[in-house]
Amino acid sequence: MNFTISRLAQALGLRTETVRHYRECGLLHPRLRENGYFAYDPGDALSALLVRELRSQEVSLHDIKQALDTQTIGDYCRMLDDRQAALEEQVELLRLQQERLRETQVYASCGVRILGGVEEFDGPPTWAVGVLTREGLTRESCLDQWVDHFPFTYVSITIPLEELNRSSAGREPYRLSVGSGALEKYVERFHLPLPQGAFFQPGGHFIRTCVPVEDVLALSPEDLRPLYDYAAAHHMRFVSHTGGRLLFIERSGKKPLYYVLVWVRVDPEQG
Repeated sequence: MNFTISRLAQALGLRTETVRHYRECGLLHPRLRENGYFAYDPGDALSALLVRELRSQEVSLHDIKQALDTQTIGDYCRMLDDRQAALEEQVELLRLQQERLRETQVYASCGVRILGGVEEFDGPPTWAVGVLTREGLTRESCLDQWVDHFPFTYVSITIPLEELNRSSAGREPYRLSVGSGALEKYVERFHLPLPQGAFFQPGGHFIRTCVPVEDVLALSPEDLRPLYDYAAAHHMRFVSHTGGRLLFIERSGKKPLYYVLVWVRVDPEQG
């Protein structure tokens, strides 16, 4: 019993090019006739059906050929176990991506809600690694390893506590650092490396504001005036460096406008 390539492809619901590709990869073994055409038999049909099933599970043609050519059914089961583990890892990564998207939505909507204003909140601990200052790029940051292990970081903006306390007025820019940030739970879960000088922000009680600025690296006390005024009015003091993130860059005007969400941990004033 022999079939032409077009008859086999039509019967199996495959494209002729797909069947030809399976043959060229060594997955099908039709007999070459004297007229130069290939004759496919039921064995080729069975192989093509199994290959299609495995391809639907994203098993590569290379792995399928290796399994069919050299492996036992026990080896085949172990290959499927490996594929199952890989899929579970992908599903977990998608869940994590969805979780991070929700977090990004929360921060963005928060920025719109409190633009120019201030609100209090209780937040979790975070880490930030700086890569850019007014002096330029840092030499070592480990961010390449962060991206490899956890690609869902946010653009962080960190102002040291001594800079916050240096002045509560004026346009002299802070000596701040821009880089990538992540919640402590992600740093621990994915074993992200922390270079010397990484910024740890303990969890606690915070106040935050959102401000639009034309130059992030020129952020100054005047830009964060809402935080200083709120802290003074509510008898609070800053107790750590800022956390912060770049929410969006709006390019509709003559100059880019950077929307920056900044938060700082606070305690009641002593005495």
